Amino acid sequence: MVARHFRVMAVILATLALPACQDVKPPMQKLPAISFANQRPINLDVGQLEIVPEYQAPGRSPNIEHLMPVSPEGAAIRWAQDRLKPVGTTGFARVTIKNAKVVSVPLKTDKGVAGLFKTEQEERYDAALDVSVEILDQRHLPIGSDVVARSSRSRTVPEGMTINERDRVLYEISESLAKDIDQQLEQLIKTYLARWVK
Repeated sequence: MVARHFRVMAVILATLALPACQDVKPPMQKLPAISFANQRPINLDVGQLEIVPEYQAPGRSPNIEHLMPVSPEGAAIRWAQDRLKPVGTTGFARVTIKNAKVVSVPLKTDKGVAGLFKTEQEERYDAALDVSVEILDQRHLPIGSDVVARSSRSRTVPEGMTINERDRVLYEISESLAKDIDQQLEQLIKTYLARWVK
């Protein structure tokens, strides 16, 4: 009788303790795609579009491109696909992603008792995106000069951020870099590569 009563109590206690042992994680947010499809494409008198991701992400700290919901490289590729439209018969428009890095820089925070009572900025993200566009003939030889757009961002984040909050910040960094590149390259292409704009 005592043993049975003990077993029932053990089951009840185990059932009550189970939720406390589980890791409660917030649902992962779904961030929208970074897209330029709502803008009028730049028609180029070439037969094909080439996208060359020249920048090689290390895939380790302090670089964090591989951990981002949308990397600057991914945003730049989407920009090229959405904005540049080959409408000619020969030649190539080559988009080269020369730099697309994002590094995490730890910041000094107060480790003393006073630090327990304040929220400090604990990390800084430094990001850069460099993209060039050039026109090549049918033999893949450059015709004229290329145009290059450069953008950079630096943003600090506070202690205690959730994964979703951090992902949102990283997404916004890529989005702002890509928007900078879009504005610069549209003007540069229409000014210096006007001969191929239709």
